[in-house]
Amino acid sequence: MDTKSLDSIAHFCVDQYSAFDANAWIRRGDTDGKLVAVAAKYLSTTSWFGNKSSLERIATQIHPDVDSITKFNRELRAIGMDMTLFSETVRCGIAAKQLSPADLGKVPASCGCVAATY
Repeated sequence: MDTKSLDSIAHFCVDQYSAFDANAWIRRGDTDGKLVAVAAKYLSTTSWFGNKSSLERIATQIHPDVDSITKFNRELRAIGMDMTLFSETVRCGIAAKQLSPADLGKVPASCGCVAATY
């Protein structure tokens, strides 16, 4: 998976964290099916994202092959998604959105995800 695709889905997820819209996930799934399904399935298993049952339903509606852990792992490998990087990018983006502009300026430049426009 290329960086642009990972950044795009991570940015989408960051936006959805504060303004969850199940229909937006379904619409995005029309063009990025496996990627959106894998992201939704993963986020449904986290303790920090929220909307667990909705994300689980969305994932299997978009791409039924993510309904079990075995199938999920197969799809994850097929798209080549770095789940650790995805998770870090989403969590960092959520944190960055919660900072005030003044606080954002105090974050070291080495924190690349904060520099991104979320």
